[in-house]
Amino acid sequence: MDSGGGPRFFFLHVMKTGGATFRQHVVANFGPGEVYPDPAYETNMFVANTRIEYLRNLSPERKAQVRAYTGHFPFLGVEILELPLVTLTLLREPVARTLSYLRHCKRYHENQHDLALEEIYDDPFVNSLFIRNHQAKLFCLEPADEPVTYMHVVEVDDARLATAKANLARVDVIGFTEEYDAFIDQMRTRFGWRFGEVAPWHVSDEPWPASDALKRRIADDNAADVEFYEFARSLSSGTTSSDESPSR
Repeated sequence: MDSGGGPRFFFLHVMKTGGATFRQHVVANFGPGEVYPDPAYETNMFVANTRIEYLRNLSPERKAQVRAYTGHFPFLGVEILELPLVTLTLLREPVARTLSYLRHCKRYHENQHDLALEEIYDDPFVNSLFIRNHQAKLFCLEPADEPVTYMHVVEVDDARLATAKANLARVDVIGFTEEYDAFIDQMRTRFGWRFGEVAPWHVSDEPWPASDALKRRIADDNAADVEFYEFARSLSSGTTSSDESPSR
């Protein structure tokens, strides 16, 4: 039975943008079983949180129950559900997001505790799956890529960057980690969401400094992500012109 109760939401959770903290607010605004994934309904939370095919194959009964989807999914996750959804996402300045991810690895991954940030960044597995133009990648993946999860690796060339921009322009609410409170205010004002106190989730505060050289490398290596983020900023400020070229 459809739970009703207003619009349904899909929060596109980009890693290291504040999404884990925001998800606590999502859960607080809905009832039991109304937020996907939920361990009471999804037996393997990792699979439910990342596998595109699992999301695609949700039962009609579960889809009728869910009022807010979350998870680490690319934009195409929204499309495969074929539902009217209010889409939300948080983005972050690419160098800051990457450094946050590197510190996350150093803090939580035993095999990376003793590595320098540069060493973690240079790991080809880590870099290709979780760092390189990661935000733009999530918005440019297409069904033809046959991605299993958001970790699918593609090179974000000019054509893919244009796709990422076009898909981002379809997102209803775009927030920024650097202006998190403004994102919260939009949800409160536009949709009547309630926001109480929640604990910051997966926030690294260790004093592991990053060299200027590493910051420059990140910016250079992730030029598509830098442009994608700047485009997001222009959308948010209303400065994007209708004839803006999507390519670099």
